[in-house]
Amino acid sequence: MIFQVPIDLEIKNKIVSAIIDLETGFIGFTETVNGEEMEYYFRESPIEFKKALLKRFEPLFGEKIKTNFKICSKSENMKYINKYLKENSKSR
Repeated sequence: MIFQVPIDLEIKNKIVSAIIDLETGFIGFTETVNGEEMEYYFRESPIEFKKALLKRFEPLFGEKIKTNFKICSKSENMKYINKYLKENSKSR
């Protein structure tokens, strides 16, 4: 089942929604131009889309900064690098 939630964004002279897939955690955007839907990946989307999404989320942000390295893609990359470095340092 596809479980996606649209969030309408406030961008001047544009009709844009952020789409959050609650099953995968992926975020994308959909822009309506001349009645046609254009889809964007989060990373490839215009910066104004990302800024508008953060503006919508801002009132929901917590007071204290927290992180979760289990969901951080950079953490995944570091896990592989650390494993590689440990394996190679043992062979010396």
